Amino acid sequence: MPNCKQCKSSFEIIDVDRDFYKQIDVPEPALCPNCRMQRRFMFRNFFNLYHRKCDLTGKSILSMYDEDAPFPVYEMHEWWSDKWSGLDYGFEIDLNKSVFEQIKVLHQTVPRTSIWNFQCENTDYCNFSFQSRNCYLVFGNVGNEDCLYGHIVWQSKDCFDCLYTYASEFCYQCVDCFQCHSLHFSVNCENCSDSRFLRNCVGCRHCFGCVGLKEKEYHIFNKPHSKEEYEEKMDEFNSGNIQIIKIAQERVKNLIEKEIVKYFHGYNCENVTGDYLYNCKNVFNSYDLKNCEDCSYSATLDRFNNSYDCNFSAPPSDWCYNCLTITGHGCMMCHSSINSGDLFYCDNCPNCKHCFGCVGLKGQEYCIFNKKYSKEEYEKLVPQLIDRMKSDGQWGEFFSAEFSPFGYNETMAQEYFPLTKDEVKEKGWRWKEIKAQKYKGGPKYKIPDDIKDVKEDICNQVLVCEKSEKLYKIIPKELKFYQEQNLPIPRHCPDQRHKDRMALRNPRHLWDR
Repeated sequence: MPNCKQCKSSFEIIDVDRDFYKQIDVPEPALCPNCRMQRRFMFRNFFNLYHRKCDLTGKSILSMYDEDAPFPVYEMHEWWSDKWSGLDYGFEIDLNKSVFEQIKVLHQTVPRTSIWNFQCENTDYCNFSFQSRNCYLVFGNVGNEDCLYGHIVWQSKDCFDCLYTYASEFCYQCVDCFQCHSLHFSVNCENCSDSRFLRNCVGCRHCFGCVGLKEKEYHIFNKPHSKEEYEEKMDEFNSGNIQIIKIAQERVKNLIEKEIVKYFHGYNCENVTGDYLYNCKNVFNSYDLKNCEDCSYSATLDRFNNSYDCNFSAPPSDWCYNCLTITGHGCMMCHSSINSGDLFYCDNCPNCKHCFGCVGLKGQEYCIFNKKYSKEEYEKLVPQLIDRMKSDGQWGEFFSAEFSPFGYNETMAQEYFPLTKDEVKEKGWRWKEIKAQKYKGGPKYKIPDDIKDVKEDICNQVLVCEKSEKLYKIIPKELKFYQEQNLPIPRHCPDQRHKDRMALRNPRHLWDR
């Protein structure tokens, strides 16, 4: 078994992997799967948004890039406009220079969009959104409507504070829930509705505080009740009071500790290893995949086939390798290139085909280093560039850490592969000093325990997170949801609520047992 050139640990390359690498003509990887994923994640800043100026218009904007970004940053609509062209930054190939050295020039000069929202409406406070509308602070936001505060929420409506939730409506504080309706404070549930505090339940309706049930109705803490008994007890339960919620959560926690659990989360799978896998076949060491086949070392994909080492990508795609946020066919070592095909080492290139080493192009084809060529010229030059990268030991590697415009702690790498500031600096990677607004003394606004006692003026107040002491606010749409669903005002800021939800998920790791 080879040793990873970064972490020095040994890792396995099996025969199926070797067949795939031969088919796409890349060498066997020099990094282990975790280090490969860590490198890709260093290019993904989901949650940190900054106030800055648009470098095209001078207008104040919200951006995933702070003022210290090495390239111009344009407001999203300006970036998509015809006021500029990525072709203006193109240059001739120099086969005497390293390919990465030439691509790096484009990474530092071509304008980037402030946030990455595609075919969306009223989602300016979200990032990495696709076909969504009226959403706020949802990151990895695909096909949603009227959703607030979430991460990887897809095809859902009126869902608040959810994580990895799909095809659901009116859900609150749900993690890994699929096709659910009016479900609150629940984890790992499928096709459940009108219920509270469920864990690992399937097809349950009108249940409360239940664990591991399938196709049940009118159960409380796993015990059956008549419809009349259930409704009477639910009428007595005040879900809008934070103290009552805390008591219920503690009762469910005691049940969870006694539950016999399945060895992985998922269903309708054949020949798979990993976790949170649904409708998958021949998937190895992967996580959060849906409707995928013949994929390995990947996470958070839907409808991918014959692809390795891909992350955070919506459907459909095939024959992709070592990519982050792509859709299309034959994308290799690419980042944020939607509805594209046959791309190599491209970054932020939506609706492009047959491009190599390009950054910030829109709707182009047969381009190398942002310069346009004829089909014949392109097909002659690309093999020469690939040969140069092979001789330099670069071909098949994702962009190196120095290409990332973010500090390590701004990115998803810190979420899944946490490091201290000293550890990051020791590796020669960037660290971002993030200044969060925190409580500095003085009177705190006292949030009423019961939602019935909350006044409209809470939307004008600055609240203090009970755990992190970060400041946060309640917006009117959010307050309306809590009132309609009879839910208490959250005591933690959105960042802390996300951390609390992440702690409810299994780590992306497999054990022999």
